[in-house]
Amino acid sequence: MLTHLTLNNFKIWRATGRMQLAPLTMVFGTNSSGKSSLIQSLLLLRQTVKGEDPNLDLNFGNPDSGDSVVLGQFADVLCRHGVATETVKAKQIGIEFGWRAGALGTEAGTFTARYVQGRGGSADLAYLRIGSAGRGFTAQLGRHGAYKLLPESARYWSKQSPAFKPVRSFSFSHAAVQTLGAEGDRVLSVGPLLLEELARVIYLGPVRRLARRDYIWNGRTPGSIGDDGARAVDALIASGVAKQDATKRRLPPPAAAVLFNDTIHWLRRMGLADDLQVRQLGRSARYELLVMNNGEPSNLKDVGVGVSQVLPVVVAALFAERGSIVIVEEPESHLHPVAQTQLAEMLASVSQDRGVQFIVETHSEQLLRRMQTLVARETVKTNDLCMYFVEREGNAAKLQWLEVDPFGTIRPWPEHFFGDSVGEAREQAKARAERMRRAANNA
Repeated sequence: MLTHLTLNNFKIWRATGRMQLAPLTMVFGTNSSGKSSLIQSLLLLRQTVKGEDPNLDLNFGNPDSGDSVVLGQFADVLCRHGVATETVKAKQIGIEFGWRAGALGTEAGTFTARYVQGRGGSADLAYLRIGSAGRGFTAQLGRHGAYKLLPESARYWSKQSPAFKPVRSFSFSHAAVQTLGAEGDRVLSVGPLLLEELARVIYLGPVRRLARRDYIWNGRTPGSIGDDGARAVDALIASGVAKQDATKRRLPPPAAAVLFNDTIHWLRRMGLADDLQVRQLGRSARYELLVMNNGEPSNLKDVGVGVSQVLPVVVAALFAERGSIVIVEEPESHLHPVAQTQLAEMLASVSQDRGVQFIVETHSEQLLRRMQTLVARETVKTNDLCMYFVEREGNAAKLQWLEVDPFGTIRPWPEHFFGDSVGEAREQAKARAERMRRAANNA
């Protein structure tokens, strides 16, 4: 589970301050205010450490490689109006996040990095500290591309050497480990922990794959559903076929059928479907997903866009293994208000029952209001919920923590959070009075 995030001079963010992250973290705000940049920083690190190019300290992304984010070059990511702090210079990008093992785990880790502009618009690592429970190291750029290294419990820095350059911002070459000798294991041991934590991240972007009339299924459950949810239906087909096979053999539903059944449950709660069916087209590898309403089947392609857009969100939540971190942008896309409230119920239920962390970027007032209700009902604990409002303040972004009391009340309530509903009612009353006055004068 991620515990906090801090950004300095990252895109529109001069400084976020320490942004606490909870099992349920929701980010609201105006358009182009910087909400997505918070998420992009985590995806940037994920694709860097999971990449294969040892020469990239930050993998800004390649559109031809299927990367989660494509951010351009260092100059595109560096805040144009950056400021210096005690630890980060104005021309440096700073990223820090913390994690712990499991929702109640005690083994905390911290990743802190600062980057400067390198050759050809790349990023060069200037400072790195990764620590976890007495393990880890600090690395710092010195002269002529050499680095000095300080293992977590060591008293003195190593001599500078190009061999001590961290690879992909988290690991070291075999030559560096050999040079460290007895300290090598202590330095190396924290890298896999970081890699494992970032591998838990499941991301679902704001634009999901539109429904197709049929799907080619290879007979296996996919390992992931993709950043655009392209394989969410594949996962449902695999689960649905497992359920059908058990039914034909008069056996209890297997574990593989849970995803299919739970998806149906939440679609019913949202008022989007009564049931789902999977149908094979002849003896081919093609299958169609049918949405049942009032006893009538409809191909997924023929129902409202809201169903095809929310299916990847539902599947991502239910597909995630315990301890996963699900990051979702605009889960409410194309959903009516009642369905949006049930979406909040699903996020809270899955987070509590299965230990899944959700970081949600949204414009939905219904999601916010239902979360307040869940707190008031004591279904969601205030310690398990963090909510933020992001807005522009001149040339930079501003992050405001929304404190939620045990009764679900938010203080402070940001000005024009979801528009000025009182002001709209006032203007409507004025317009009605003016029309009635004109009608009376013309009578």
